[in-house]
Amino acid sequence: MNWRHGIGGLICVCFLLILPTLAYAESPAPSLDELNSRVADLEDHRELLKEIGEEVKNYREHLQAEMTRFQDLVQKERDSFFTLFQFLTGTLTVLLGVAGYIVYYNIGQTKADLKKQMEVELDQTKKELHREFQQRLEEEKELLEKQMQEELESALQGYHRDLEQLRKQMEEQYLHTLEQFTRDVGQDLDALKKNIENEKTFTSSRIWVTGPEAEIEKMKTDEVDLISRRGIKSIEVKTFDRDQLKQALENNEIDILIYRYQPANGRLDQDLISIAKLLVERNEEVPLIVYGTNLKDVEMSVLGKYKFFTISNFRMTLISNIFSLAYAFNKQSNL
Repeated sequence: MNWRHGIGGLICVCFLLILPTLAYAESPAPSLDELNSRVADLEDHRELLKEIGEEVKNYREHLQAEMTRFQDLVQKERDSFFTLFQFLTGTLTVLLGVAGYIVYYNIGQTKADLKKQMEVELDQTKKELHREFQQRLEEEKELLEKQMQEELESALQGYHRDLEQLRKQMEEQYLHTLEQFTRDVGQDLDALKKNIENEKTFTSSRIWVTGPEAEIEKMKTDEVDLISRRGIKSIEVKTFDRDQLKQALENNEIDILIYRYQPANGRLDQDLISIAKLLVERNEEVPLIVYGTNLKDVEMSVLGKYKFFTISNFRMTLISNIFSLAYAFNKQSNL
């Protein structure tokens, strides 16, 4: 039967395994190379044993299948087969024990040499690993320093770029603010200069007050004092004299001419008419303020020929007219 041929083959294999062991036992003390060779042979035998074990395992599975299939046929032979199988297992165990003892004995002789060789190789491995570690550490350090340097340079470039942009923005903002401030200051200075010029124009205006003596004497302590306290200092108060007035006009000494009008009972104010005619004859542009009320038609007709006259009925109207005319008819500011 097939299982019997398998058992016979297994016995032959075991016998072949024992022969090299017996040969090794009879030989003299081997050298290290021979031991290494024998260890290699034992490794080959171990692989062979593994293959035999696998074959036995496969064979056992096959045997169990055959036993299942032909259970009725082999029932009588099971006991003898089991006995034979135990014998073979015991024999194999003994053989493996002998082989293990031989291997242990051979390896024990080279244990010191192997230990020494392993220590040397281990020391070399340690040195090699240490050297590689140091080299890798240096490489990592250089790489890290390079990366840090690149990142630092990039950060510095970004910082300088942002700083330059901020500087330009600040300069633009500063220039814009300075220009705006300069414009504002210039406008304020222009306005201030204009106000100063206006103030100078107003305060430097030359006012000539004339009329009947009694009336202008009253004005000295009343209207003239009020005008003077408003800043106008050049005020001439004179009794009407045509020649004197004409000379003053010729010398451009009058910016505003004020005549104090006092109506007479049924009579025309010849001084007022004379002043109006004189101004018309000279084609003057000196503003004439007639300070009074109830002018007659004839007087108004004569005054109407002069384009630069106005009437102030009250004190406040007089002050208001003086303020307005002082800015427009100051001859010194128009020079």
